[in-house]
Amino acid sequence: MRSSRASAVLLAAACLAAAFACAGAELPAAVTLLEGQAAVLRGTARFALAEGVRLHSGDIVEVGDKGLAQFEFADGLILSLGPGARFYAAALASRAAKSGGISELYLMRGWVKFANPKAAAPLRLSTPVFGLAAAETVAVAQIGDAEGAIFVESGEARIAEGFVKAVPSSPIRVRGGEYFMRRSEGRGATQQRPAGAFVSAMPRSYMDNLPARLPKWKDREVQPRPLGALAYGDVEMWLKAPPEIRKVIMRPFIPKANQDLAFRTALVANLRSHPEWDPILFPEKYKPKPPPEPLAAESPPVAKSGPSQ
Repeated sequence: MRSSRASAVLLAAACLAAAFACAGAELPAAVTLLEGQAAVLRGTARFALAEGVRLHSGDIVEVGDKGLAQFEFADGLILSLGPGARFYAAALASRAAKSGGISELYLMRGWVKFANPKAAAPLRLSTPVFGLAAAETVAVAQIGDAEGAIFVESGEARIAEGFVKAVPSSPIRVRGGEYFMRRSEGRGATQQRPAGAFVSAMPRSYMDNLPARLPKWKDREVQPRPLGALAYGDVEMWLKAPPEIRKVIMRPFIPKANQDLAFRTALVANLRSHPEWDPILFPEKYKPKPPPEPLAAESPPVAKSGPSQ
Protein backbone atom coordinates (compact mmCIF):
# COMPACT_ATOMS: atom_id res chain seq x y z
CA MET A 1 0.00 0.00 0.00
CA ARG A 2 2.81 2.42 0.89
CA SER A 3 4.63 1.79 -2.35
CA SER A 4 1.50 2.39 -4.44
CA ARG A 5 0.82 5.66 -2.61
CA ALA A 6 4.40 6.76 -3.07
CA SER A 7 4.21 5.95 -6.76
CA ALA A 8 1.03 7.98 -7.08
CA VAL A 9 2.64 10.98 -5.43
CA LEU A 10 5.78 10.73 -7.57
CA LEU A 11 3.64 10.47 -10.71
CA ALA A 12 1.65 13.54 -9.67
CA ALA A 13 4.89 15.44 -9.03
CA ALA A 14 6.23 14.45 -12.45
CA CYS A 15 3.03 15.62 -14.14
CA LEU A 16 3.24 18.84 -12.18
CA ALA A 17 6.80 19.50 -13.33
CA ALA A 18 5.79 18.78 -16.94
CA ALA A 19 2.92 21.23 -16.63
CA PHE A 20 5.29 23.92 -15.37
CA ALA A 21 7.70 23.30 -18.22
CA CYS A 22 4.93 23.61 -20.82
CA ALA A 23 3.33 26.65 -19.25
CA GLY A 24 6.54 28.65 -18.94
CA ALA A 25 6.51 32.20 -17.66
CA GLU A 26 2.95 33.02 -18.79
CA LEU A 27 1.30 31.44 -15.73
CA PRO A 28 -1.23 33.99 -14.48
CA ALA A 29 -0.70 33.85 -10.69
CA ALA A 30 1.94 33.09 -8.06
CA VAL A 31 2.11 32.83 -4.26
CA THR A 32 3.89 36.00 -3.15
CA LEU A 33 3.22 35.97 0.59
CA LEU A 34 2.70 33.02 2.92
CA GLU A 35 2.12 32.92 6.67
CA GLY A 36 1.44 29.71 8.57
CA GLN A 37 0.34 26.49 6.90
CA ALA A 38 -1.30 26.21 3.48
CA ALA A 39 -1.59 23.47 0.88
CA VAL A 40 -2.72 23.04 -2.69
CA LEU A 41 -4.72 20.00 -3.82
CA ARG A 42 -3.77 19.31 -7.41
CA GLY A 43 -4.95 16.23 -9.27
CA THR A 44 -5.07 13.42 -6.69
CA ALA A 45 -2.25 14.70 -4.46
CA ARG A 46 -1.60 17.31 -1.78
CA PHE A 47 1.34 19.73 -1.99
CA ALA A 48 2.73 22.25 0.48
CA LEU A 49 2.42 25.84 -0.68
CA ALA A 50 5.46 28.06 -0.65
CA GLU A 51 6.22 31.55 -1.89
CA GLY A 52 6.93 31.38 -5.61
CA VAL A 53 4.57 28.47 -6.32
CA ARG A 54 2.25 29.09 -9.27
CA LEU A 55 -1.53 28.81 -9.02
CA HIS A 56 -3.26 26.90 -11.82
CA SER A 57 -6.83 26.61 -12.97
CA GLY A 58 -8.31 23.59 -11.21
CA ASP A 59 -6.28 24.02 -8.01
CA ILE A 60 -7.87 23.76 -4.58
CA VAL A 61 -6.20 25.79 -1.83
CA GLU A 62 -6.51 25.08 1.89
CA VAL A 63 -5.27 27.61 4.43
CA GLY A 64 -4.68 26.72 8.08
CA ASP A 65 -6.69 28.30 10.87
CA LYS A 66 -3.86 30.77 11.53
CA GLY A 67 -2.52 30.99 7.99
CA LEU A 68 -2.62 33.40 5.08
CA ALA A 69 -1.71 32.92 1.42
CA GLN A 70 -1.51 35.77 -1.06
CA PHE A 71 -1.63 35.30 -4.83
CA GLU A 72 -0.72 37.94 -7.39
CA PHE A 73 -1.59 38.03 -11.07
CA ALA A 74 0.57 39.54 -13.77
CA ASP A 75 -2.21 42.02 -14.61
CA GLY A 76 -2.31 43.42 -11.06
CA LEU A 77 -4.99 41.40 -9.26
CA ILE A 78 -3.99 40.58 -5.68
CA LEU A 79 -5.99 37.91 -3.84
CA SER A 80 -5.34 36.96 -0.24
CA LEU A 81 -6.83 33.85 1.36
CA GLY A 82 -7.12 34.14 5.13
CA PRO A 83 -7.56 31.74 8.04
CA GLY A 84 -9.58 28.60 7.34
CA ALA A 85 -10.06 29.34 3.64
CA ARG A 86 -11.21 26.54 1.36
CA PHE A 87 -10.85 27.88 -2.16
CA TYR A 88 -11.20 26.49 -5.69
CA ALA A 89 -9.68 28.25 -8.71
CA ALA A 90 -12.01 26.94 -11.39
CA ALA A 91 -10.61 29.19 -14.12
CA LEU A 92 -7.94 31.86 -13.95
CA ALA A 93 -7.89 34.77 -16.38
CA SER A 94 -5.20 37.41 -16.73
CA ARG A 95 -5.21 40.23 -19.23
CA ALA A 96 -1.42 40.36 -19.02
CA ALA A 97 -1.28 36.73 -20.18
CA LYS A 98 -3.69 37.57 -23.03
CA SER A 99 -6.10 34.87 -21.90
CA GLY A 100 -8.99 37.30 -21.43
CA GLY A 101 -12.26 36.20 -19.91
CA ILE A 102 -13.27 36.16 -16.26
CA SER A 103 -11.58 34.43 -13.33
CA GLU A 104 -14.08 31.90 -11.93
CA LEU A 105 -13.39 31.39 -8.22
CA TYR A 106 -15.16 29.56 -5.38
CA LEU A 107 -14.82 30.12 -1.63
CA MET A 108 -16.52 27.43 0.41
CA ARG A 109 -15.47 28.92 3.76
CA GLY A 110 -12.95 31.22 5.38
CA TRP A 111 -11.63 34.69 4.61
CA VAL A 112 -10.59 36.39 1.38
CA LYS A 113 -9.48 39.90 0.46
CA PHE A 114 -8.91 40.99 -3.12
CA ALA A 115 -7.80 44.13 -4.88
CA ASN A 116 -8.81 44.12 -8.53
CA PRO A 117 -7.42 47.15 -10.41
CA LYS A 118 -8.68 48.53 -13.69
CA ALA A 119 -6.04 46.71 -15.72
CA ALA A 120 -7.00 43.29 -14.29
CA ALA A 121 -9.52 40.84 -15.67
CA PRO A 122 -12.85 40.88 -13.80
CA LEU A 123 -13.52 38.11 -11.33
CA ARG A 124 -16.53 36.13 -10.21
CA LEU A 125 -16.51 34.63 -6.71
CA SER A 126 -19.20 32.09 -5.81
CA THR A 127 -19.91 30.91 -2.27
CA PRO A 128 -22.60 28.74 -0.60
CA VAL A 129 -24.32 31.96 0.57
CA PHE A 130 -23.95 34.42 -2.32
CA GLY A 131 -22.12 35.05 -5.56
CA LEU A 132 -20.36 38.28 -6.42
CA ALA A 133 -19.03 39.86 -9.59
CA ALA A 134 -16.37 42.53 -9.33
CA ALA A 135 -14.07 44.71 -11.41
CA GLU A 136 -11.99 47.64 -10.15
CA THR A 137 -12.89 46.62 -6.61
CA VAL A 138 -11.23 46.15 -3.23
CA ALA A 139 -13.25 43.97 -0.86
CA VAL A 140 -13.06 41.59 2.11
CA ALA A 141 -15.40 38.60 2.48
CA GLN A 142 -15.96 35.89 5.05
CA ILE A 143 -17.92 32.66 4.63
CA GLY A 144 -18.93 30.76 7.77
CA ASP A 145 -21.46 28.08 8.60
CA ALA A 146 -24.61 28.94 6.62
CA GLU A 147 -23.80 32.67 6.51
CA GLY A 148 -21.51 35.06 4.75
CA ALA A 149 -20.60 38.74 4.56
CA ILE A 150 -18.64 41.14 2.37
CA PHE A 151 -17.31 44.64 2.96
CA VAL A 152 -16.47 46.68 -0.14
CA GLU A 153 -13.64 49.08 0.59
CA SER A 154 -13.73 50.74 -2.83
CA GLY A 155 -15.39 50.20 -6.18
CA GLU A 156 -18.51 48.08 -6.43
CA ALA A 157 -19.62 44.46 -6.22
CA ARG A 158 -22.76 42.92 -7.67
CA ILE A 159 -24.34 40.26 -5.50
CA ALA A 160 -26.69 37.36 -6.27
CA GLU A 161 -28.16 35.45 -3.34
CA GLY A 162 -27.61 31.70 -3.08
CA PHE A 163 -24.95 29.41 -4.53
CA VAL A 164 -25.16 31.06 -7.95
CA LYS A 165 -22.84 32.95 -10.25
CA ALA A 166 -23.23 36.71 -10.16
CA VAL A 167 -23.08 38.92 -13.25
CA PRO A 168 -22.72 42.69 -13.71
CA SER A 169 -26.51 42.93 -13.83
CA SER A 170 -27.15 40.97 -10.60
CA PRO A 171 -29.75 42.79 -8.51
CA ILE A 172 -27.82 43.72 -5.34
CA ARG A 173 -25.26 46.51 -5.65
CA VAL A 174 -22.76 46.98 -2.81
CA ARG A 175 -20.75 50.18 -3.19
CA GLY A 176 -17.53 51.33 -1.58
CA GLY A 177 -17.94 51.67 2.20
CA GLU A 178 -20.97 49.36 2.30
CA TYR A 179 -21.38 45.97 3.96
CA PHE A 180 -23.61 43.07 2.89
CA MET A 181 -24.51 40.09 5.08
CA ARG A 182 -26.73 37.09 4.42
CA ARG A 183 -27.73 33.89 6.19
CA SER A 184 -28.50 31.00 3.89
CA GLU A 185 -32.11 30.69 5.07
CA GLY A 186 -33.08 34.33 4.54
CA ARG A 187 -32.57 37.44 2.49
CA GLY A 188 -29.44 39.51 2.79
CA ALA A 189 -29.18 43.10 3.94
CA THR A 190 -26.87 45.97 3.05
CA GLN A 191 -25.73 48.49 5.64
CA GLN A 192 -23.46 51.53 5.69
CA ARG A 193 -20.74 50.07 7.90
CA PRO A 194 -19.44 46.57 8.66
CA ALA A 195 -20.74 44.69 11.68
CA GLY A 196 -18.57 44.83 14.79
CA ALA A 197 -18.20 41.03 14.90
CA PHE A 198 -16.97 41.05 11.29
CA VAL A 199 -14.33 43.68 12.02
CA SER A 200 -13.12 42.03 15.23
CA ALA A 201 -12.75 38.62 13.54
CA MET A 202 -11.09 39.97 10.38
CA PRO A 203 -7.34 39.27 9.99
CA ARG A 204 -5.40 42.32 11.21
CA SER A 205 -3.42 42.50 7.97
CA TYR A 206 -6.67 43.10 6.06
CA MET A 207 -6.91 46.52 7.70
CA ASP A 208 -4.10 47.63 5.36
CA ASN A 209 -3.61 47.54 1.61
CA LEU A 210 -2.46 44.20 0.24
CA PRO A 211 1.31 44.44 -0.42
CA ALA A 212 2.50 44.06 -4.02
CA ARG A 213 5.36 41.53 -4.06
CA LEU A 214 5.13 39.97 -7.52
CA PRO A 215 8.45 41.39 -8.88
CA LYS A 216 10.31 39.26 -6.31
CA TRP A 217 8.78 36.04 -7.64
CA LYS A 218 8.00 36.83 -11.26
CA ASP A 219 11.07 34.99 -12.58
CA ARG A 220 11.60 32.58 -9.66
CA GLU A 221 9.42 29.55 -10.14
CA VAL A 222 9.10 27.26 -7.11
CA GLN A 223 7.65 23.76 -7.25
CA PRO A 224 5.46 22.73 -4.30
CA ARG A 225 6.61 19.89 -2.07
CA PRO A 226 4.51 16.69 -2.36
CA LEU A 227 2.74 15.74 0.89
CA GLY A 228 0.91 12.59 -0.16
CA ALA A 229 -2.07 11.16 -1.97
CA LEU A 230 -5.58 12.42 -1.23
CA ALA A 231 -8.18 10.36 0.62
CA TYR A 232 -11.94 10.72 0.18
CA GLY A 233 -12.23 12.88 3.29
CA ASP A 234 -9.74 15.35 1.84
CA VAL A 235 -12.03 16.17 -1.08
CA GLU A 236 -15.45 15.26 0.32
CA MET A 237 -16.52 18.91 0.50
CA TRP A 238 -15.77 19.34 -3.20
CA LEU A 239 -17.22 16.03 -4.38
CA LYS A 240 -20.49 17.04 -2.68
CA ALA A 241 -20.45 20.60 -4.03
CA PRO A 242 -22.84 21.80 -6.79
CA PRO A 243 -22.57 19.80 -10.03
CA GLU A 244 -20.62 22.52 -11.86
CA ILE A 245 -17.78 22.00 -9.37
CA ARG A 246 -17.87 18.33 -8.48
CA LYS A 247 -18.22 17.02 -12.04
CA VAL A 248 -14.92 18.68 -12.91
CA ILE A 249 -13.09 17.80 -9.71
CA MET A 250 -14.08 14.13 -9.97
CA ARG A 251 -12.24 13.52 -13.26
CA PRO A 252 -8.71 12.80 -11.96
CA PHE A 253 -10.17 10.54 -9.26
CA ILE A 254 -11.89 8.14 -11.64
CA PRO A 255 -8.86 5.80 -11.95
CA LYS A 256 -8.38 6.02 -8.16
CA ALA A 257 -11.93 4.77 -7.61
CA ASN A 258 -10.97 1.47 -9.23
CA GLN A 259 -7.60 1.17 -7.45
CA ASP A 260 -8.18 2.44 -3.90
CA LEU A 261 -10.66 0.29 -1.98
CA ALA A 262 -11.12 2.81 0.84
CA PHE A 263 -11.81 5.62 -1.64
CA ARG A 264 -14.29 3.46 -3.54
CA THR A 265 -16.09 2.38 -0.35
CA ALA A 266 -16.54 6.01 0.71
CA LEU A 267 -17.87 6.93 -2.73
CA VAL A 268 -20.46 4.15 -2.56
CA ALA A 269 -21.53 5.19 0.94
CA ASN A 270 -22.13 8.77 -0.27
CA LEU A 271 -23.66 8.10 -3.70
CA ARG A 272 -26.75 10.16 -2.90
CA SER A 273 -24.56 13.25 -2.71
CA HIS A 274 -22.78 12.58 -6.01
CA PRO A 275 -24.90 10.23 -8.15
CA GLU A 276 -22.70 10.81 -11.21
CA TRP A 277 -20.31 8.24 -9.71
CA ASP A 278 -22.85 5.42 -10.02
CA PRO A 279 -22.17 4.56 -13.70
CA ILE A 280 -18.43 4.73 -13.00
CA LEU A 281 -18.55 2.45 -9.98
CA PHE A 282 -21.17 0.07 -11.38
CA PRO A 283 -20.86 0.18 -15.18
CA GLU A 284 -22.59 -3.17 -15.54
CA LYS A 285 -25.87 -1.50 -14.52
CA TYR A 286 -25.65 0.77 -17.55
CA LYS A 287 -24.73 -1.76 -20.23
CA PRO A 288 -27.31 -2.10 -22.98
CA LYS A 289 -29.66 -4.96 -22.33
CA PRO A 290 -29.53 -7.75 -24.92
CA PRO A 291 -32.53 -7.83 -27.25
CA PRO A 292 -35.17 -10.38 -26.31
CA GLU A 293 -34.90 -13.72 -28.02
CA PRO A 294 -37.43 -14.17 -30.83
CA LEU A 295 -40.40 -16.36 -30.00
CA ALA A 296 -40.37 -19.82 -31.54
CA ALA A 297 -42.64 -19.98 -34.58
CA GLU A 298 -45.83 -21.84 -33.84
CA SER A 299 -46.64 -24.86 -35.96
CA PRO A 300 -49.76 -24.45 -38.10
CA PRO A 301 -52.77 -26.26 -36.71
CA VAL A 302 -53.32 -29.79 -38.03
CA ALA A 303 -56.63 -30.15 -39.87
CA LYS A 304 -58.87 -32.74 -38.30
CA SER A 305 -60.10 -35.34 -40.76
CA GLY A 306 -63.82 -35.97 -40.56
CA PRO A 307 -65.59 -39.37 -40.97
CA SER A 308 -65.41 -40.66 -44.48
CA GLN A 309 -68.64 -40.45 -46.40
